[in-house]
Amino acid sequence: MLRILFALLLTAVLGTNAVGQETDEEKIKSRAGNPQVAEVMRSFQGRGVQSDGSQPTAPEEALKSFQLKEGYSIDLVASEPEISQPLFLSWDSRGRMWVVQYRQYQYQAGLKVLRYDHHLRAVFDKVPPPPPNHFPGKDRITVYSDTDGDGLYDSHKDVITGLNIVSSLAVGRGGIWVLNPPYLLFYPDADRDDVPDGEPEVHLSGFGIQDTHSVANSLMWGPDGWLYGANGSTTGGTVSSQKTTGITFQGQCIWRYHPQSKEFEIWAEGGGNTFSLDIDSKGRVFCGTNGGKTRGWYLPQGSYSRKNWGKHGPLTNPYAFGFFEAMKFEGDGRRFPQAFLIYEGGLFPKESFDGAIVAPNAMQNLVWHSKRIPQGSTYRTEDLPNLLECSDRWFRPVYAGVGPDGGIYVADWYDTRLSHVSPTDDWHKESGRVYRIRPSARQPKYSFGDLHESSPSKLVSLLNHENKWVRRRATLELGWANPPESTLQDLMDLVQEKNSLEALWAINMLGELNSELAGRWLSHGDSHIRRWCVRLLGDRHEAHPRLVELARTETDVQVRSQLAATARRIAPQVGLSVVRNLLRHGEDDKDLHQPLMCWWAIEQHAGAWSEIEKVLRDQGIWNEEIFKSTVAGRLMRRYAATASKKDLERCIALLALAPDLDSRARLIKGFNQAFQGRTLPPLPKTLADSLKEYQEGLGESGLALAIRQGDTSIFSPAVKKLRDTKTDAGLRIELAKALGDVAAGEAESALLELAIGQGASEPALQRVALQALASFENDRIAETLALRFDNSISAEHGLRDTACRTLASRGNWAKILLKQINGWRIRPTDIPADVVQRLRAFQDDEIAAATSNAFGAPEPISSPEKVEEIRRLKTLLSQDHASDLQHGEELFRKRCANCHRLFGEGQSIAPELDAYDRKNLDFWLPAVIAPSLEIREGYQSYAALTEDGRIVTGMIAAQNVQSVTLRNAENNLIVLQRDELVELKAIRTSLMPQDLLKDMNDQDIRDLFVYLM
Repeated sequence: MLRILFALLLTAVLGTNAVGQETDEEKIKSRAGNPQVAEVMRSFQGRGVQSDGSQPTAPEEALKSFQLKEGYSIDLVASEPEISQPLFLSWDSRGRMWVVQYRQYQYQAGLKVLRYDHHLRAVFDKVPPPPPNHFPGKDRITVYSDTDGDGLYDSHKDVITGLNIVSSLAVGRGGIWVLNPPYLLFYPDADRDDVPDGEPEVHLSGFGIQDTHSVANSLMWGPDGWLYGANGSTTGGTVSSQKTTGITFQGQCIWRYHPQSKEFEIWAEGGGNTFSLDIDSKGRVFCGTNGGKTRGWYLPQGSYSRKNWGKHGPLTNPYAFGFFEAMKFEGDGRRFPQAFLIYEGGLFPKESFDGAIVAPNAMQNLVWHSKRIPQGSTYRTEDLPNLLECSDRWFRPVYAGVGPDGGIYVADWYDTRLSHVSPTDDWHKESGRVYRIRPSARQPKYSFGDLHESSPSKLVSLLNHENKWVRRRATLELGWANPPESTLQDLMDLVQEKNSLEALWAINMLGELNSELAGRWLSHGDSHIRRWCVRLLGDRHEAHPRLVELARTETDVQVRSQLAATARRIAPQVGLSVVRNLLRHGEDDKDLHQPLMCWWAIEQHAGAWSEIEKVLRDQGIWNEEIFKSTVAGRLMRRYAATASKKDLERCIALLALAPDLDSRARLIKGFNQAFQGRTLPPLPKTLADSLKEYQEGLGESGLALAIRQGDTSIFSPAVKKLRDTKTDAGLRIELAKALGDVAAGEAESALLELAIGQGASEPALQRVALQALASFENDRIAETLALRFDNSISAEHGLRDTACRTLASRGNWAKILLKQINGWRIRPTDIPADVVQRLRAFQDDEIAAATSNAFGAPEPISSPEKVEEIRRLKTLLSQDHASDLQHGEELFRKRCANCHRLFGEGQSIAPELDAYDRKNLDFWLPAVIAPSLEIREGYQSYAALTEDGRIVTGMIAAQNVQSVTLRNAENNLIVLQRDELVELKAIRTSLMPQDLLKDMNDQDIRDLFVYLM
């Protein structure tokens, strides 16, 4: 007893260094995988709101710190010591509240950090295995019950413990679904006794874990029976299910998974730091964000939205050529409306709350209340007086949701620390609260019992309940059940006579929405019924012929938006016919979403050229406003961007189809944008002449020519035009090139602004500005560019590779680049192989040492014979001799295209060649003669020794805890089970043959390199 009392006394006096607690050094030792990481953990200066060392206020006392809008009250629902670090709430069909306690945050148990970037995104030493053979953590899932029916939760129990970074859950369809990145787990519980019936099943694997404040999150049931979730901005994933494998993305998105069909897909990409999600009563998807000047994002199916491209990574579609912005707003522009809900609970006054946004702000210790107002096919918001403000700086609301009783429930992390950007795990692990906000005059409670046990007739009667949660849950239970035939007829009557979306959703989940029924309801008088029939047909990829006519006659812009989304998911014959009719709605040209929705539908089917051609043979299409403003130039740019022979022929065909000079000009402008800042492939004469004519016409009475001729009096006016976003994009590109060619000092700042994305919405202009800066000598250029890699210099459209080449063009700049790499601000994998070789070419001991530190010591060219052969070939290829470009292309296809892609032709076993510095012999010759000199990250070969004595070699195409998939030199995939592997090790030699040029004469070599360069 004395020993226990002494330990408690020590705990009170010493705090986190007390008996039983890890010291800071012990924490570092257990989590750092090497001395460099340990030093980061000791020395990193935390950013943002960190712990202030104050003490928490007792829960009942803290209630006094809230100031609510008149007429509203707040109840304490749960608090420490029962819960701590609550992150997410969910409710089951009995109205019980489930709480995710994120106690393991911020480090996963069992893993060591091998590397950080400057945002503290980690590279770990292993992929954690799933339960039950996992590394046990401190996370737990707790369920709260109201046993006496008074509307207050009075009983709780832990259902699942020992979890390791679990972000959310959803109960239903036979068990408990737990989002525990990198996995989505299913704990079967058929008897619903809150004791899992067996080991959890892995339904999804591959979610990123490098940033535990930004993992996959917000799991919830959609009205269509899919599980929906969000992914944070600073993790990615290569997610696989039993049916869909290797779905790769970087950064924020909304995704969904169907437990029955086992399909996983990205619903929409982009947005803010998506750590919240809501689906409104009409089935539309929204999320919050931690950015300012908006309440969040509206995310139509298949859409792309803005994100921080440099930090968060590119879109999965390189041909999106555009993105949506967040919802516009009026009101409080301070940052951090991350938690988000749309109120449709029926308890609060309908006139001010129905359909409104409630957004807790953890940074400002308040809860916003905003009107949601339609704006074309999307929305804008206007703030109303704050629902709640709190004087307690510990109040950190991280989740908000509407409960079965109609109250607004808020999970309060309760901590003075808010920012994750510190490696010190000093979170206040012993605190956390859940609150309920309600009208003061009402004592809400849930009174419908167990919906899972309710009769079908009772569930049908609840489909018109005032609380969306009740309606949604009744819908799901109907869809998961096997109701009698009479129930199906009742549901059909509700759709037909009462415009019930819930009834439609239940019919769909039951598998009864056949083609005939869906086609009939495409003419339904309610736009939401029409929109959902369009969507559900698209979800099952059914090209219903009535969609084409609906696209022509539809009067509701959100239905037209869904038609565009569905057009992407169905066969091109019907999908493109749908879009052709959507393009005729000229009223949508100024809509914030619809023109791009139409473009993305067309782009999805760009490979179906014969169907594209049918659309374009309709001469009237060329005069439609959406086609002129949004589609024509992008379509030409889409084909030009691949640079394949087939797509260049399609570019010629597009020019031939253009009915007039204006249409032709739009096409050539798009073609020009595809290649600015990139090496032009060999162009057919028709395209070469058209492009030359267009570019010459951009000189605006010789402006660009006068710059190149050294007329300094024109420099300042030219820079003014360059900065002006109203100047034609093509002219701005020509001016940027010309001003860079002569290193006009007046242009330096303007070019730098464009290079970092300020005033350059067009990637081609940004790319050209990056190249033009190589003509200047100011070190601030390199410093500015290097700091923008995680911001506005994206991996998309070759921007980051271009920036790397500019930075590697001067010794001082190369040192700045290498400092960022070795300081873990830029990843070595972001640096193209030709830039690494260029860095190694500097005759500078400091650069050589820094390059070896970043990329390892160079592999020496092994023999004097190879050194001499490189010298000989450099001399040969530097001489002016005639060459045969067509023969060079034939040689590329024969010798290189089985592994490499160039101009859209060839395989992707080895790195694609388009983006490299292809005019640089100092890159080509060592890479061809000594291919093991630099092996690009991701193309390292591995040798696997299996238990049965086989040796399998290839590059890793995919891997998880169960298996490794190798891609061999024949582009075949070989799946190896990990428990059958004796050894898996990297090979230091390249798959590329070292005698590639063997038996080629000098003319062959000239022809090949002219084509490559």
